[in-house]
Amino acid sequence: MSQLGLLVCLLMAGACAAAQSITPPSDCPAPEIVLDRYVVAVGGQAAVDRLRTLAIEAHESEPHTFNPQSIAHTHYWFKWKSPNQVAMRSHYLLSPATFRFDGAAWSNFDGRLSHNENGTPASRLKLRADYLYNDDPQFVMLRLVANPILLATARNLYRSFDPLPGPPGTCTLQATGPNQWGGEQRDILTFDAKNGFLKTWAMQAGLPWDVMIYIHFQFDDYRQSGDVKIPYSIYFDFYKATFQLTKAVPNAAVSDVDFIPKH
Repeated sequence: MSQLGLLVCLLMAGACAAAQSITPPSDCPAPEIVLDRYVVAVGGQAAVDRLRTLAIEAHESEPHTFNPQSIAHTHYWFKWKSPNQVAMRSHYLLSPATFRFDGAAWSNFDGRLSHNENGTPASRLKLRADYLYNDDPQFVMLRLVANPILLATARNLYRSFDPLPGPPGTCTLQATGPNQWGGEQRDILTFDAKNGFLKTWAMQAGLPWDVMIYIHFQFDDYRQSGDVKIPYSIYFDFYKATFQLTKAVPNAAVSDVDFIPKH
């Protein structure tokens, strides 16, 4: 088994005891066909093109910060607008939070204008805005839960895709794109070989002068929502956070004001 194949299995939380437990790239179609099958699986290109907004409600659970033996529960409300605007409101006990992403920068936790990135070069900010994997893990999570089929609605996130060996029953791709440090991002996408759905999305994270890690999303329970199918279960290993969607409304009425940080 190759080291890369083993890494894919570990990211999938699978046990790969022997080389025969790997699906070789030759058993899957070309990357372009794998991606096309994914678009078809979530509703087809026409339905994806019609998706301009998305409103989502979800319950999230994760180990409590100060007592990992207990589980914290949070209620989330998301709004997404094409191509990449996000508004999020959450409520945990007596600690509500609001984040807004206007397509270029995030607000503070109270939805107000943030100056945290005033010293960040404009070129790096643009890479964060255009490519969600260049963002901080918390914001990557919010952007992806706000639109769980973002890979279908923004297929220009990566420059190229190459086949990889992967867990049985999957078609696995290495996705390469620009990162904010002037190098290349190499992420791993696994798709169900039968139904075409995206199962996992592993993204490189960290600083270029430090040890790079992967943050890992898992998608399950795809359900029909309007003209598209949305995964109603999303797991993010960085926070050990599980999102169970309770509602997903494609092309919901939203206001531009929803995404603009307050002064």
